[in-house]
Amino acid sequence: MKKIIQRTGRFDKSFEKLNIKTQKLFIKKLELFIDDEYSPSLKTHKLKGKRKNEFAFSITDDIRAIYEKLTRKEKEILVFTFLDIGGHNKVY
Repeated sequence: MKKIIQRTGRFDKSFEKLNIKTQKLFIKKLELFIDDEYSPSLKTHKLKGKRKNEFAFSITDDIRAIYEKLTRKEKEILVFTFLDIGGHNKVY
């Protein structure tokens, strides 16, 4: 199945505010995410409430990446749109 990764402007702005070490760690985790969205080390989980159509995975103990997932079955494509990244209190 083909996977497409997209980012929102909000994600880009939040990413730029992270320190370089955390940015590099996100890129490393993103490579793992592309291979296996539910790798145990990512702690991927579906969100609830007003964000019930979104998912998150852990970058550090506090930093989370928030994304939406769209499946286009007719073309066998998964589209991941990253919405935000930051500390637990900021993104939830």
